[in-house]
Amino acid sequence: MKHLLYIFIAVCICSCSPKRSPGTGDNHISPLPDTTFILVLSQEDRFNGNGNGKIAVINSSDSTISPACTYEEIIARFKQIARAQGANLVRITSYKKPGYKGDCDKITARLYKVDNVKAFEQKFEWSPDRKLTWDDFKGTPAPNSDTNVAARTSCRFGIRIDTMYASGNRVVVTNEFICRQSSVRPERKTAALLAHEQLHFDLCEVYARLLRKQLANTQLTPANINRVSTDIFLETYRIYKETQWKYDEETQHGLKPEPQARWKENIGKELAALAEYEY
Repeated sequence: MKHLLYIFIAVCICSCSPKRSPGTGDNHISPLPDTTFILVLSQEDRFNGNGNGKIAVINSSDSTISPACTYEEIIARFKQIARAQGANLVRITSYKKPGYKGDCDKITARLYKVDNVKAFEQKFEWSPDRKLTWDDFKGTPAPNSDTNVAARTSCRFGIRIDTMYASGNRVVVTNEFICRQSSVRPERKTAALLAHEQLHFDLCEVYARLLRKQLANTQLTPANINRVSTDIFLETYRIYKETQWKYDEETQHGLKPEPQARWKENIGKELAALAEYEY
């Protein structure tokens, strides 16, 4: 089980919406249903656009489409436009953070229609409707590492601090599964092991929600938001690491059925109790 400390602190601003660049795209591609999964890749994610169906270039500078300012709002609009254009993959090519109070995030992206879009997935956020499968473990076990380690799950939760939006200060807490940093030995794949790894990710979600709860009940101001939010995060992360270690110790990495069942029940109860802090 591998865990990563992830702190992403950014000061954001914005007032924008996506637009499709004129003269690009394939008008013969049919729109996709509103529920179609759309994969969003960042600039850092590995993706070779050559040989894949590029449909359009879109950017967040056209306020006539729909007012969108924050990263999350813009990406939501990008997904809507992707579906309308028959695309299932959004590749961010440029992301500029706000430079002054009241400004918006500025994002440019390319839309693609690809076969087997999940094959390009690098990471994804926790969702009650998205359970882990072995296909999500895209990393390669180190050949010289401990052969007793059957699987490694890399999940991370972090914070992004926004102070520049007109709507006020906010702290966004994220919880992601990192595909290429997670691996499994092919000969060790079992349903029981996968269930054990799922609870590692679920436990990460528990602490992401606890962090959101604590931040929601803390008086944050422009003067203290960076220091206070980071301090709360680091303390929550410290406890989180201890709990992940305890989970592996008590279950012997999922090999002891009774403790494993108890942890599953307790984690389920904690998620239910913190339901209002689910994104």
